[in-house]
This record gives sequence, C-alpha cells and structure tokens, in this order.
Amino acid sequence: MSASGLTLVFDLDDTLYPERDYVRSGLAAAARAFGDAVPEVGEGPFLARAISLFGAGARGRIFDQALAEVGQPASAELVARLVEAYRDHEPTSLALFEDARAALARWGARGPLGLVTDGYLTVQRAKVRSLGIERLFGAVCYTDALGGRDAWKPSPRGFVDVMSRLGRPASRYVYVADNPNKDFQAPRALGWRTVRVRREGGEHACVEAPDANAAPDVEVASLDALDAVLFP
Repeated sequence: MSASGLTLVFDLDDTLYPERDYVRSGLAAAARAFGDAVPEVGEGPFLARAISLFGAGARGRIFDQALAEVGQPASAELVARLVEAYRDHEPTSLALFEDARAALARWGARGPLGLVTDGYLTVQRAKVRSLGIERLFGAVCYTDALGGRDAWKPSPRGFVDVMSRLGRPASRYVYVADNPNKDFQAPRALGWRTVRVRREGGEHACVEAPDANAAPDVEVASLDALDAVLFP
C-alpha cells in the first residue's frame, strides 16, 4: 500500500507534545488561585509543593496533598476553586515535540489527518489552541463532546466519528498514540492499524498492554520512524 493510501489519526497528550508542560502550566494557574484565596501563605509555597508532588509521581489528589503540606485544610470549596483554575486556564507555553512537528508536516502533505483526544472539553480545546494545530487536521474529535466520560477511550465513539467525517474504509486508518491502557483496543476492533510511540520519560512509558487486544500492532520510540514501520 502506498503512503497516500493511509490516513493517520493521532492522540494528543504525550504523543504530539509533552503533557507535563500542560500540567505545570495548570499547577501554576492553581497556585495563583491559591495565592488569591490564602494571601498569608501565597502562591509560591503551594506551587513548589504541587510541582514536587507531581514530579514524585502523585496523581489525582495533588491539590489535597499540597494543601496539607502548606498547612491548609483541603476544604471542598478551596479544592474546587483550584480545580477550576487548573481546567480553565489558557496555557501559553505548549510546543510540539520536534518529531511530531515533522510527522504532521510529512503526513499532512499526503492527505487529511485526524486527531482523537480524551479529557475535559475545555482543557483539550485549550491545549489545541495553544499548540496552534487544529488547522493541520481534517477531523478533530474531542471525545468529551460525544457524551462525556462515557465517550472517552476505550470507547469507539471518537474513532467512528473520525471515520464518518473523513470517509475512508477502516483498513486505511492508523492510530498513533502512547497509552496501551486505553488507546488501541477500540481502533483495533474497528479494523484500524495501531502504532504506539513509547517516549523515554513519557507519562505511560512504563505501561504495558493489559492483554493482546489492547496491544499496538507496532511500537516506535520516535515519530520519525513512522514511515519505516508502516512501509517496511
């Protein structure tokens, strides 16, 4: 099959840009909200603890833990204010991985590309705006817009949506993503090919597929290798 016979569809976080950059930007926004709410402590100590916790692998309850470490009760009201600041902020410093920039240019010149991304709609849209990449895709699917968390991967809804808009048979699609816990099961079941990019230091770099149905067809360390693995 020629290169022009394939349509590449990409995941966003840790596939096209380093997700940790968004997290740090969001934590800074939350710290500013904390500083406004608790000026006697200020944003600096909170941000330092939040960044340290994230770097140490904390996930899910970073705000509660950071509040405890700066001696503040994790009231529902304050945590909600921090979460809102995190999710609603506009990141200004996101940038594509260099291999992602090159791959989007190279494959975009061959035909329409797609994007299927999970996460809260306002958050994912803000990331795409910051990266300035929406124009590069013939179809951008924010799975949250298709039914909230029920439509997030491994639901097939996002992939079906892209197929309906790009109008190609399933066998012509390739999904490129990084997380075998959720990324590959649905497209494989639909008949797509799948490629995992396992970046050193990535959020899911150490994650292995839970079973054969969730495993990618091939794996690369860089998107520079896409041509070689798709057309060996």
